[in-house]
Amino acid sequence: MDDRLIRQAIRDRRVIEFRYHGEHRTVEPYRLGLDGGRLRLMGWQSRKGWRSFHVEDMDELALTERTFLDPRQGYVRGDPRMDRILAEV
Repeated sequence: MDDRLIRQAIRDRRVIEFRYHGEHRTVEPYRLGLDGGRLRLMGWQSRKGWRSFHVEDMDELALTERTFLDPRQGYVRGDPRMDRILAEV
C-alpha cells in the first residue's frame, strides 16, 4: 500500500478509515514508521484506544472529513520501538 495518504492524514490531522484483517476501522493516525522493516501505523481507534497496524495488512484506506486537534492522553512523540519514524503528529 502507498503510504502517502497516511502521511497526508497525519499532517492534516484527519481521521482515516480502512479494513484491517476484514474488519472496518476508524482511526486517528498519529505516527507512521518502520518496525523491523515493516511499515507500522500507531493511532487512536474509537472504542479500543491506542492501536498499532501493519500498513501492508490495511485495505480500502480512505480519508474522512473528520479532524482531530489535541493529541489523545498517553501520546508521546517519538517511539523507541520503531526503527525509524516517517511521519508524526
